[in-house]
Amino acid sequence: MIADECQSLLKQLEKVAKAEELEKIHEQLETKRNDLTSVRDSLVAVTNCLKALSHRTELAINLNPTKCLHQVHKIRQALETEPLSITKGTQFKSMTNAYEKFTAEGYECAQKTWEHYMPRQKPSVDMNQLAQAEQQSSFKTTVSKLKTHVRQADKMGSKPPETENEFLDLESIWQDIRTMMEKLPDVADDPLVQEFLKATNSPGGAPIDLLTDDVRAWLADNNIASKYRITTM
Repeated sequence: MIADECQSLLKQLEKVAKAEELEKIHEQLETKRNDLTSVRDSLVAVTNCLKALSHRTELAINLNPTKCLHQVHKIRQALETEPLSITKGTQFKSMTNAYEKFTAEGYECAQKTWEHYMPRQKPSVDMNQLAQAEQQSSFKTTVSKLKTHVRQADKMGSKPPETENEFLDLESIWQDIRTMMEKLPDVADDPLVQEFLKATNSPGGAPIDLLTDDVRAWLADNNIASKYRITTM
């Protein structure tokens, strides 16, 4: 009788121990799942950003995913022979570390690319021209909208857009700014200066041949030469 009860109790204890072990494994797997989700979300975000950037310009840094792929290959090999190996050792951490480093390099690449690309693409807004136009009642509404769009564009362009749609939204605002700028009265009488200023407001910028001596002189006389710079494509 006592022997049977001891045997029964032993089986119950074994079940409890097994359940506790399974619960521990479940918690470990859940932690790994959360870690993977975090790594995946960051990787997808930077990949989308770089993809959108690469459609518009050359990336500033050549990224190499070889180490990440190697770590994934090692994990897969281990899982084939021991499915629970992901809860042990340092292989999983090595893999997530590799992807976290790659993601950080991706964001650095996006930022450097954006710092080079964005100044060449955004509209050039002459605040003196806005101030002059604002004095005329027929342009006050346009100037007010322009200032709002400029603030919005500056906020959106303070960092690389994260998705293609965000790029399109910013580019749409830039185009609205260019369109409104064209409606403002000219700040110069010289047609060559007008042509130069209009070209600087285009997505491609003004070609160097438009920067004539007369244009240079006008920019210097109006103290706005520093607002423009030569860029290479």
